[in-house]
Amino acid sequence: MHPDVEWHVSFRLPDLPVGKTIYRGPDEVMRLWAAFRSVWDELSVTLEEVVEAHGDVVVVRARFVGRGSASGVEVDRTLFYGCEVAAGKLKRLRPFDTEAEALAAAGSPTARRDDGAGRML
Repeated sequence: MHPDVEWHVSFRLPDLPVGKTIYRGPDEVMRLWAAFRSVWDELSVTLEEVVEAHGDVVVVRARFVGRGSASGVEVDRTLFYGCEVAAGKLKRLRPFDTEAEALAAAGSPTARRDDGAGRML
């Protein structure tokens, strides 16, 4: 990880501070992942596809499959991540629910743009 890494979260866990959606620096990110991992009996995160890469920006599709330790609820969720790399290290990671959102945020030349009225062009 880059020393100035910035990790955005897409959903809250009970053990995380209310309102905190961005974790900065390797120490905060490691604590985030320790807290995240602690609420699962089983968890796998699979990088399914590198959707696009240009310059220092990469968009990937990842799949989370797990079972909550307290609830027993099973989760199977796909997210898209916009990642910025600097000096060969992860500098910023932002999650998105859709590929189109991730591509647009990453400044992709292939991203469809919103026309301002909520319609994709």
